[in-house]
Amino acid sequence: MLELNHVSKRFGSVQAVSDLSLVARPGAVFGLLGPNGAGKTTSIRMILDILQPDQGEVRWAGHRVDAVTRRTFGYLPEERGLYPKDKITEQLLFFGRLHGMKTADARARMQELFEAFGLTDKLNSKPVELSKGNQQKVQFIAAILHRPPLLVLDEPFSGFDPINVEVVKDAVRDLVAAGTAVLLSSHRMEQVEELCEDICIIDRSRAVVNGSLKEIKRSWPDRFVHMTQLPDMSFLEAFPGATVRPSANGIAAVRLTPQTDPAAILRAAVTAGPVEHFEIVEPSLTDIYLHYVKPEDAAA
Repeated sequence: MLELNHVSKRFGSVQAVSDLSLVARPGAVFGLLGPNGAGKTTSIRMILDILQPDQGEVRWAGHRVDAVTRRTFGYLPEERGLYPKDKITEQLLFFGRLHGMKTADARARMQELFEAFGLTDKLNSKPVELSKGNQQKVQFIAAILHRPPLLVLDEPFSGFDPINVEVVKDAVRDLVAAGTAVLLSSHRMEQVEELCEDICIIDRSRAVVNGSLKEIKRSWPDRFVHMTQLPDMSFLEAFPGATVRPSANGIAAVRLTPQTDPAAILRAAVTAGPVEHFEIVEPSLTDIYLHYVKPEDAAA
């Protein structure tokens, strides 16, 4: 497994990462979340042995990550790195050899992945000749060509339409089922919530929440209700601490304090108007994220 043990990194007067510890398990997706500038990219670069931590240690399978270990990892950077005018097959063979693959194995794996991603007719193309979405697919293929034991994905869904988002998610699930440890960094909360078992949210260089997403939700103090958006929601004023977030789909998201009985909310709502939908729900990852990550002016 991947372990970060009390890792810190400073650049001059800027503390980029402070005492970060996390564990990404084989056969699971770990979500690394946080606002821009929080320390995610620096953490990823330390995982990949691009940067060395000032304190602490990054370990894989019980050993400190070095250049030899790093060679086995797969990495999809946020800024894509294909050579636009070189043939795709030549580039992928090159990447495969960098990861220790034999040419015949790389060609067979390439054919398998191009069929899975619907790119068989693009094998002899150059990236500049492809759509942005297909370029993204090729970049993803480059990251998983050598069947990495650890795959680091930085904003992997950027630029994909909904169909291709599902294609990439299915590919990630297949890798996880085969035992790959996946570390996913993304601002797309709905996709992180769908794929990840464990999360770490970083804000201002420090982990503000870290652990099993299921356990974090289970222990969450507030309650959440989704109900029909009524023309007049003023009945909620009788419940201290209750807040409502209107939605364009006609469903209001109501946040309650632990002391508020959802049944009392339902009784009050029925007197205020027709209620066609009412359910108690877990907090979403967005709710958790917004609770822990504060705007700069609020944190000052």
